[in-house]
Amino acid sequence: MKNIIIRIIILTFFPLLGVQALAQSKGADKSGLFLIDFNSIVGWGNSQISTDANVPSIGTFGLGIGLGINIKKVSIGLSYDYRVLTQFSDVNAAVGNRRGTFVSPASLLFRINFEKLNFEFLLISNGTYDLTNITAAGKKVVYTDPSGIRFSIMFKKLARFNPVIFFESVNFSGQLLDGVKATLGNPLSYSNFGAGLKYEF
Repeated sequence: MKNIIIRIIILTFFPLLGVQALAQSKGADKSGLFLIDFNSIVGWGNSQISTDANVPSIGTFGLGIGLGINIKKVSIGLSYDYRVLTQFSDVNAAVGNRRGTFVSPASLLFRINFEKLNFEFLLISNGTYDLTNITAAGKKVVYTDPSGIRFSIMFKKLARFNPVIFFESVNFSGQLLDGVKATLGNPLSYSNFGAGLKYEF
């Protein structure tokens, strides 16, 4: 039953890889062909535009899932990540309010696997940063067109739950203001670092 569920997931998110997987013998599953992991992270950082009078401090809580294939010591796939951002510094007209949610639905995942450590890179090129509060003028703000990376190190300590440390930096060059798209002359820069846990199948 477990193998059937895994193959359904692969066919949903990786059609080409799923076809290849179905062509493999059952022994391929046991050899660790597939990458399937869930992660939970907590971080601290900032979310700023170069014209901000002060740098807003933010905290991040994130959940994600990675799907892909393992080729010897390398893993390649896609990652879906959802982050909740809260602002800890004062909110005023000069700083603004950067509380919101950042969703990156399909980041390219690349991992190098060693016996006791994994080094993972996420190339973030899609998603939206949706602010919770509206502006003083009553407008809804969504930042778009992200470009960035997340680098993490996973320590293989436990059977399936493993601690992770990470650093993430993303620039947003677009904005939707009440649904009207615009290009930002000064991109919004979001960065944070922290720790978390990964659960691997």
